[in-house]
Amino acid sequence: MTYSELREKVEQQISQLPLERLFLVSSFIDSIEAKGDANNKQFRRIPPLKRNKKASDLLRHAGTWQGDDLAECLDFVRETRSKTEF
Repeated sequence: MTYSELREKVEQQISQLPLERLFLVSSFIDSIEAKGDANNKQFRRIPPLKRNKKASDLLRHAGTWQGDDLAECLDFVRETRSKTEF
């Protein structure tokens, strides 16, 4: 999709939004612009985990679960994961 096609699609979608959704879009765009203006900070690098570490060492880098679809996600992972070879 070209730039002009994408822009046209977005403009069409925006024109059909109710006012409360338009406020959400505006807030989202503001947040994107604010992040872009923050001196283009690069991602913080985290040193790799060393061998013989525990899962609890990894959890301090992970976020918290805020969804209600954990069971669905676990089923998806079980259905689609592949065997690991070492």
